[in-house]
Amino acid sequence: MFKLVNCFTVTASSSIYKTTINQLSREFGKNIPRFSPYEGGPLGFITHLCCVDEKINVEEICKKYDYKMGNPTKILIENNMYNSNYTIYNTYNKEGPQFHLQSTKEVFGEGYNH
Repeated sequence: MFKLVNCFTVTASSSIYKTTINQLSREFGKNIPRFSPYEGGPLGFITHLCCVDEKINVEEICKKYDYKMGNPTKILIENNMYNSNYTIYNTYNKEGPQFHLQSTKEVFGEGYNH
């Protein structure tokens, strides 16, 4: 089985963050793929890449917390990858898939405790 998700960036609108990225991601749902830092966001601001079920109204949540949302890209992933054991990454490739999910254990090792 597969799940359709939106991959998009979020950037806090002001230099004083009223809501942390962790708080924002909790609004997107429980046990979702982990976000990752995104290179290439606006200068002076911290930008993150997120992966959220396409049924979640992420635009409304971002507006509520004063986060600027980048254009979403829909990708199809396996259902078993939609959890916090996976992290979304940008491939930085000009051709082919722009984003991919990777197991946290592959990145940090088997003993990683999140």
